[in-house]
Amino acid sequence: MWKDPIVEEIHLIREKIAKECNYDMKHIMKRLKRREREHAGQIVYKKLRTRREKVIG
Repeated sequence: MWKDPIVEEIHLIREKIAKECNYDMKHIMKRLKRREREHAGQIVYKKLRTRREKVIG
């Protein structure tokens, strides 16, 4: 099976972060929220579509 190098890198990063946080989900979420605050201007939030909106393209 073919492995995507980008996906593999994401998996390695995810494992590294989990290990640094002792696999504690609360600690992982605190870290995430802190990083979101530190980089608030770089995060893009996509507007959610309603069911009635059609996908164009």
